[in-house]
Amino acid sequence: MNKLHPILDMKAEPVDESLPEVAKPVPAAKAKPLRPVPQEVPDDGGDVRAPARAKPARPAAKRDGFPLADAQAPDIAGLPRKGRRKRSVGLWASFLLMVAVPTLAAGIYCGLFVSNQYMSEFRFAVRSQDFAPAGTSAASTALGAAARGMGMFTDNFLVVDYLTSRQAVEDLMKTVDLREMYTRGGVDYLSRLRGEETMENLVTYWQSMIDANFDLATGLALVRVRAFTAEDAHKIAATLVTQSERLINEISARARRDAVKFAENDVSRAEERLRGARAALRQFRDSQQTPDAARTAGGTLDLTMKLRGELAGLQSQLASLRTYMNPNAPTVKVLESRIAATQKQIASIEGEMGKGGQTGVPANGSRAGAAQGKEAPAAGSATAAAIAANPVLSDILANYEDVDLSRQFAEKYYDTTLSALELARSEAAAQQTYVATYVQPALAQASEYPRRVISTLIVFLAAGALWFISVMVFFSIRDHVA
Repeated sequence: MNKLHPILDMKAEPVDESLPEVAKPVPAAKAKPLRPVPQEVPDDGGDVRAPARAKPARPAAKRDGFPLADAQAPDIAGLPRKGRRKRSVGLWASFLLMVAVPTLAAGIYCGLFVSNQYMSEFRFAVRSQDFAPAGTSAASTALGAAARGMGMFTDNFLVVDYLTSRQAVEDLMKTVDLREMYTRGGVDYLSRLRGEETMENLVTYWQSMIDANFDLATGLALVRVRAFTAEDAHKIAATLVTQSERLINEISARARRDAVKFAENDVSRAEERLRGARAALRQFRDSQQTPDAARTAGGTLDLTMKLRGELAGLQSQLASLRTYMNPNAPTVKVLESRIAATQKQIASIEGEMGKGGQTGVPANGSRAGAAQGKEAPAAGSATAAAIAANPVLSDILANYEDVDLSRQFAEKYYDTTLSALELARSEAAAQQTYVATYVQPALAQASEYPRRVISTLIVFLAAGALWFISVMVFFSIRDHVA
């Protein structure tokens, strides 16, 4: 049997599978053991290769300049549990201090110490009843109704605002003793009237004990009054009803008085104006010494026109006689005398009216007579034009017309103001504004306030909200600082 080569006949030593103790494995990242490498025997009978020697394990990798082998992992289950325990204790302590204790105190106070409050309410509406006077148009009636509707809403708001005002408190103090009602013994400290004994303090407290509202949709008002006894609440509410009625009656009476007074003032002014116009007319008549200048001027003009017509006729007749008679004939002399008398009368009338001139026609002389005869046909028209162009007469008539026109306007205005005064009086008599109290105050049988459960719940919700906000702010600041 052929023997193998001595090298081949050598038995391969087993590979030591244990790792050289170069570096201890890190618990966080253990190094994998090296696997043994088997001997490789060549098929051609070559030399057997020596077993591969295991490489020593590298040291743990470094991260951020620190070896992972030195950075021991923290106990994840230990440290956070302690933090959570401290946090829970702090949260519960703050909750008890800020929420539980105030809620418990509010519940104990509301259940054992707070005084009962009784409520008395009444409901009303301000109404206006008007009767349209005779002769009023439909449009005026509709506009008046719309204006009164707006006034009704204003009156309702006025009463509601009055009930919460200082004036209402002062009026109440004349009938009931509000201060004694709200400070009497047996009332708890937080509910009673406290502080300085001033009217401002009482008004502020009164506004917290009364609730007055007006509904625009229905036009109705609701008033609720609270007191510590049912009798006090009923007495205060009944007094407020009386005061509201008195207030509306005073406002309505004042409005009627103002309307009538305004109309009376207009009548007084119209009387003064009419009196002045009549005085001016009387003064003008005295200065002209005639009761009616227009009528007098008209009569004077008519007389003047008549005389001028007669004068024209006489002059025409004289001219006709002179054609065939001697100028010294008695008939001619008589006509000349009549013409002279007529001219003198015309001159006198025109002188009284301010003309101041005469229409001179010589009584003797053929040439003068002939001239008068030639001018006779145009005497009638010239006379009317001359009178119409009289400046003195025109001024007198113009002044008289101005004065008389002022008098007529004053009389018309006076008549109008008298009608307005009568209308204002009739409207004031027909206008009635009143408070319609359709729900009268009643005596309460049980207390309405305080609402203990709701008050305690409100304290709890408010304290809880404050606690939650405080916790959120605290943790936000802590995280920001960390």
